[in-house]
Amino acid sequence: MSQANIPNITPSINVTREDAINLLLSSVALEEIGLSHIINAEGENLQYVLGTLPGVTMPQPATRNHF
Repeated sequence: MSQANIPNITPSINVTREDAINLLLSSVALEEIGLSHIINAEGENLQYVLGTLPGVTMPQPATRNHF
């Protein structure tokens, strides 16, 4: 077997303080959007179970079983 030939790559990445702040704020904003989608989906699940989701009719309303 031969040894892998890996080229010497030394990239130069320059990020200013302003760029770093903008990237961090964008990252936080995208995370907040993702969390809001999850919360919204869970709210719709609750509405479906309660039978209050607009435009959707359940075959049988949810009931609570007593043991």
